[in-house]
Amino acid sequence: MATMANTLTASLFENPTTLAECIAYSNFNNYGWQTLYKNYMSNVMKIINIHSDISRLYLLIKLDININNLDDTLLTLQIEEKIIQSPEAVQLTNNLKDIMPDADPIYLDLVGEYYAYDNEKLYEFIGQITTNKKSYPRLQEYNERVNHLATVKRLRDNFTVQEFLKMCPDPVNYFKNIKVNSITIHYNESLSYLSDRFNLLSLAKLRAELLKHSFNLSKAFDSLLADPKPVYLKNKRKSFGSRHQINYKTTENIEFLKEIAYLDHKDEILNYIESVKTIHRIQVEEAKCIGNLNTCECCFDNELLTTEVFSCPAGHTFCSSCIKKGTEVAVGGSKVDIKCFANCNEEFNLTMIKSIVDDKLYQRIMRLKQAQEIKAADIEGLETCAFCDYSVILSPDLKIINCLNPECKKETCRQCREESHFPYRCDQIEKAPEVEVRTMIENKMTEVLIRICYYCKRKFVKEDGCNKMTCSCGKQMCYICRQPVDSNYAHFYHQKVMENKCPLYTDENIVHTTAVEAAARLIINELKIKKPELLRNIDINKILPALKKSNKIPTTQKSALDINKVVATVIGQNVEDINNLKDMRSLEPRVKKPKH
Repeated sequence: MATMANTLTASLFENPTTLAECIAYSNFNNYGWQTLYKNYMSNVMKIINIHSDISRLYLLIKLDININNLDDTLLTLQIEEKIIQSPEAVQLTNNLKDIMPDADPIYLDLVGEYYAYDNEKLYEFIGQITTNKKSYPRLQEYNERVNHLATVKRLRDNFTVQEFLKMCPDPVNYFKNIKVNSITIHYNESLSYLSDRFNLLSLAKLRAELLKHSFNLSKAFDSLLADPKPVYLKNKRKSFGSRHQINYKTTENIEFLKEIAYLDHKDEILNYIESVKTIHRIQVEEAKCIGNLNTCECCFDNELLTTEVFSCPAGHTFCSSCIKKGTEVAVGGSKVDIKCFANCNEEFNLTMIKSIVDDKLYQRIMRLKQAQEIKAADIEGLETCAFCDYSVILSPDLKIINCLNPECKKETCRQCREESHFPYRCDQIEKAPEVEVRTMIENKMTEVLIRICYYCKRKFVKEDGCNKMTCSCGKQMCYICRQPVDSNYAHFYHQKVMENKCPLYTDENIVHTTAVEAAARLIINELKIKKPELLRNIDINKILPALKKSNKIPTTQKSALDINKVVATVIGQNVEDINNLKDMRSLEPRVKKPKH
């Protein structure tokens, strides 16, 4: 009899017919429904788009039973008579919106259903929320998820070349050099995709191609297509994804989906890009014939169409690329007033800036501008997040600043300005030595990587090209020694190392990583003498920046290098100090493995 009773109880939990039975679902105890919603959020949103009136708790139960399988859950909902939202729960949700106006709407639906018949637990929940003892998913997170799913749908189901190129303007070079297909991130999805596209090739062959191309899916795909003598299986192989949880058809990773969309629509994309280039060349030739071309006063490109240049209020013209880069540099330095690059003291119009930069950068400008205006107003009770520029007015009794900036979202202690340590007092929290050491190293890393123009004080980071840097203000400086240089190349050497000169070309990946590590090692060596207690129980290699794979640059763009000397110049140390860093990972000589 006991076994039969247990079976009936389990059946009741798996197939509830009322909201009360849903609330009694065993996995909902101790706020389990919140954990399930967090884990199943994407599929919850997808199903609500189809069944808008469905009970949210009932939906969580069905997803939980089906191990979050969307197709199986949708099939179940077609077969079974589903539970819909109750009027009492909907009313409670509407009332809660006044208390939690910034909450995720589906989360509020769940709260309304879960506490619809239990006032005591409802008041306890509200007390935890209003005293900031309990956090909850925010409306901002919900909106981000909606936008994310819309992007997934555009890439997977509603693909258009124009929309794709807005997301990925230079797909050929981007996917050729992409580094996201590492074995720990997208390996199984990549193998699943290749298995589907090349179902007459063995999995061993597909794995070998991924390994050969350092797990770059695009390169592996092109290599398989170009194979002149493929060895086919006798029969089509079943899809790799059908035997594994990870399947490229169900992934929601935007970066990976971009690459899949590129491979699936490659011919269409490349034809469109070529047609745009052809049209542009014709327009440039026509404009040249009638003397209607324009020149950018920053990069001096003199073959720009009228539609490709923008002006400051004083009439100085610049191309969109220079304005975008200049805006990124300004915003990186927390500036919101984007000044004309010709030093005429005029500012670029924000409407014009919006038409050039992407939405993310423009939103950052707006947040900086808003924060600037709020601070200038000197409002009582105004607090700013310790980790970004988000500001909010708080009542005196609230101890935690909940940042709503989607790029931050940190909770900060209002008193000590550190990350929230509730329920402990500030004097009960001790900073870990590793945090102090890491902070010192990160500050030095920033100093090593960032350059500041000696004239206009703009900050910038070099991505590629030679070491003669031209700031957006027009002044030139050496990237290695940071000194001003003339318009010629007399400051640099190329094929042969020369005293008192800097190399014209360097591999930024190697120089940055090596320079940053050298700076970090010098700090650690200093701490060993002055504050050895900070290094106790610390794995130094975990603090140091990870070594990056060196970029391959053309032979014509390689200068002879004395790496230790270059590193010493970059970080402002004596070369002897760098030579003495025997434990440097990136300066260790490569040891050839013996052949067996």
